[in-house]
Amino acid sequence: MKLQKAVRQETVAVAAGTGIGCIALILLFLIVYLIFPQSAVRFDYRVVLGALCGGAVAVANFFLMAVTVQNVVNVENRDDALRMMRVSYRNRMLMRGIWIIVAIFAPCFHYAAGIIPLFIPSLVIKIRGIRMGITGKPAQTAAGEEPGSSANVDADAAGADDLSAGVDAAAGSESAQSTEAAGADADAAAAVTESAAGDLPDET
Repeated sequence: MKLQKAVRQETVAVAAGTGIGCIALILLFLIVYLIFPQSAVRFDYRVVLGALCGGAVAVANFFLMAVTVQNVVNVENRDDALRMMRVSYRNRMLMRGIWIIVAIFAPCFHYAAGIIPLFIPSLVIKIRGIRMGITGKPAQTAAGEEPGSSANVDADAAGADDLSAGVDAAAGSESAQSTEAAGADADAAAAVTESAAGDLPDET
């Protein structure tokens, strides 16, 4: 299976944003510990390890969601597409749930530092969406890549349309199970779609 350009770009962007967020989280723990050394907030290797592993789980969750959207658009039967989205959703919720349990009970992790990064990708996606809304332009393509040439317009347009259909399937199936989590996933799927649409050259 070949990953679509939009999936790669959005995963890299979310991974970068999540990494920055995890670093900020670690620095926050350090600052609080230095200012209030007698408080309940402690800073040690568990904070760093928890933040890094939590960030990795968060990025993996986004990537798996994006890949599922890409795969769903190739399924003609709507029921089968919705079934794939539901299975993906349950598996990803299970992955996050297992990590939360591990972060809480494993002595090598700080539970808060391990759980907070799970919410960073959603924040990153919303910030990117606000930025694009203000500037009126999609996020820049990855370094060294240029928007699709005229020879690739049809393929890029088809990919954007397919991803749009995938967003509808994602939002429809997951909202029936968990409104908050589904909303974050719908935002993530929409980000992938917007990135795909942003690769299309201006034909005017």
